[in-house]
Amino acid sequence: MLPPRNDQGRWPRSRRAGIGDSPLHPKAASAVLSARADREAVPPLSDREREVLALVAAGLSNQRIADKLSISQKTVKAHLTNVFRQIGVSDRTQAGLWANEHPT
Repeated sequence: MLPPRNDQGRWPRSRRAGIGDSPLHPKAASAVLSARADREAVPPLSDREREVLALVAAGLSNQRIADKLSISQKTVKAHLTNVFRQIGVSDRTQAGLWANEHPT
């Protein structure tokens, strides 16, 4: 049983949420959804960074990545440093998991 409506003819917020209305003001809800979308957006990785990330996700070592792409290990490490920073992870395991969750 619903409680009576208030003086403005509206249900209390808790009941409105229960029947599908948002308990947030539309502007607040929009701001929350925008912030969430920004966090979940895939950062702009270069083509080479995406290649390196895919190879990390496939389990290749830095040496094997370097050999496969005909670049130095130092360059692989530089790409990985940039990738880790851009996707917000701290190691190759997290990067591999991130790559599997965000296919390009």
